[in-house]
Amino acid sequence: MKTQVSSAAPNRIAWVPAALVLLLNANIANATESSWDELDIETDYQVNLQSIGGGDSAFLPDQSDRSHEQVNALLDINAQFHSVSANVALLSTSLYDNAPNGHNQRQFDAVISTLTYETSVTLGESEWDFLIGKARIDWGVGYGYRVLDIFTPYRRNPVGIQIEEGAGTLALSHYGLESEWTLIATDSSWSQLDTSEYGRAIEQQGLGGKYYRLLGDLELQMIGYYDNVRQGLLGGSLVNVFNQAWSAHASVSYSRRYQGYDITPNQPARLTEKNNANQVLVGSTWSHESGLSVIGEYWYDSRAWSQSEWDSAFQYASINDPKLNPISQSYALGYSQQNIVQHNVMLHGRLDPIFWRQWQWSKDSDLLRSMHPRLDIMLAPEDGGIIATQWLDFDVVDTGDTRFNLELAARFVTGATNSVYANLPDTYNILINLKGRF
Repeated sequence: MKTQVSSAAPNRIAWVPAALVLLLNANIANATESSWDELDIETDYQVNLQSIGGGDSAFLPDQSDRSHEQVNALLDINAQFHSVSANVALLSTSLYDNAPNGHNQRQFDAVISTLTYETSVTLGESEWDFLIGKARIDWGVGYGYRVLDIFTPYRRNPVGIQIEEGAGTLALSHYGLESEWTLIATDSSWSQLDTSEYGRAIEQQGLGGKYYRLLGDLELQMIGYYDNVRQGLLGGSLVNVFNQAWSAHASVSYSRRYQGYDITPNQPARLTEKNNANQVLVGSTWSHESGLSVIGEYWYDSRAWSQSEWDSAFQYASINDPKLNPISQSYALGYSQQNIVQHNVMLHGRLDPIFWRQWQWSKDSDLLRSMHPRLDIMLAPEDGGIIATQWLDFDVVDTGDTRFNLELAARFVTGATNSVYANLPDTYNILINLKGRF
């Protein structure tokens, strides 16, 4: 077994010590002994025991030999001192890993997820909020996918450990009674974690703005952004609350350019710049006073391979054995893009513990009062592929300052034999997550 301590390239992390000095110096220099009482630190931890099942993908055969179990751990430290806040994640991957053929690799990462300085400034007669540093900016609307996560997009609702790093950010925001203006410049290459070829290709540096407006029960958002990858993006979102039970949301974006893998006959998949990307998401949420909530969503992403492109990839791999043909193997790169297929339908359901108070037999159960079940079903309507995920989260201890949760999670891929999701390299992912705060 090989132990690796990861480190980012020098040009990516040179800003870290400088930023620490610049952001903390002003606060520390003026800090009195009593003001140090204002330092607030919270520490969250997560340990997961994970079983991963490999399957026979059309592009990566004999993956069943990759089935293995592993243990991963995360220590997440949040600190707040006056106007400076920081989040540091200490991640250990494959503390234990019984992967065959020596493929297991223990790895440790120390990641500054966020480091920001926030204050207020006066410009003319207006008061503006000023933010600088490495920040997570989330303008997206939706559950299964967020079209407007345009700075540092993440996989939504992961079953394992995921560190969500921020982007280098300089932002000015002005708030009215029912509106907000934001001017922003970001650099997503501030990531410390190693990324894939696709991840490096979509690293962007750009600037833009957002306008938000609240009109009664309707929330409106409009975004314009220009960066070196998309070379122009326009987007917007709507959220409308109809009543206590029903709400709806929608978002849309258009980009002039984007990075994606190209399929050319008898050529391996390769990353190229493409034109005109469209994304659309519509969804609705229904919540009942009993504690039952359901979300339904549909989204379209033109950047993903179309069904005809996937059909061409499957046809080529069926004729040319991926064991012997690197072109067939290269089509697995289609799985590394942000959305795998263009059309997706998501159904999500969850139960709040108050749901069990309806019946005499269940309302006195300590187990049911502490249980938070969730279920996701993601369907690719064009080929019948399915990804099903379930979570059972139990509140074991919660004193306010201290918390401990036990979570059981499982994700399975299935569907038609030649469906895109059914040919993912990992057919199942089963986890026991131990999470808490101290």
